Amino acid sequence: MTLEYRKPVEMTNAPVTLFFDVNETLSDLSPVADAFEAVGATRDRAASWFASILRDGFALTSTDSEARFLDIATVNARDALGSSPLTMPLDDAVDAVITAFSSVQLHEDVAPGFRSLADAGHRLFTLSNGPASNAERMLTGAGVADAMAGFLSVEGHSPWKPARAAYEGALTRTGAGATSGDAFLVAVHPWDIHGAANAGLSTVWVNRSGAHYPEHFTPPTLTVETLSELHKRLA
Repeated sequence: MTLEYRKPVEMTNAPVTLFFDVNETLSDLSPVADAFEAVGATRDRAASWFASILRDGFALTSTDSEARFLDIATVNARDALGSSPLTMPLDDAVDAVITAFSSVQLHEDVAPGFRSLADAGHRLFTLSNGPASNAERMLTGAGVADAMAGFLSVEGHSPWKPARAAYEGALTRTGAGATSGDAFLVAVHPWDIHGAANAGLSTVWVNRSGAHYPEHFTPPTLTVETLSELHKRLA
């Protein structure tokens, strides 16, 4: 299969709708690695655990089965921790990991980035495969919840991202358009960028780590290192 390069849209000062992925795009998951280490597992287990949540969620949603993020996370945490020399009972270790995940905070560039985008007149929504309450908690704690037009989750509405219906559903729920650069998906995950592009959205890849974008995915419309620079790139 040949993937066509999407020509970047022409940027203007006109306000746009921005949908933000939540886990890793907005949230700093390093405290989860701390939790794995604290209960007796290795820090690298955190990354493989999170990847397993996505893997199982994608598998369930692709077969028209129900996929609930926190349910999968809890089951897979038990599996990820089961072979480690834990410093506490397994149930307590699982609780510690899930508590850490449910308590993570924003990357330091998110709050100022959101404030600049809102001040420029853009509409901001979160769009997560997990519960919307997690994004609302983080942004409220950072004092920027008022910058948001809404907090969206696919739960109860559509399959998980990157299914086309997840992005189309977000457009319908918010009354946004997906033509001429009217709506963007902002994410750190290339698979999310690819899915949104397939649904007709423009895209922004947040590349904080200097990673190489996978050539097998549709390239992003824009690439930024931090959310703090996004409002300038949109102007």
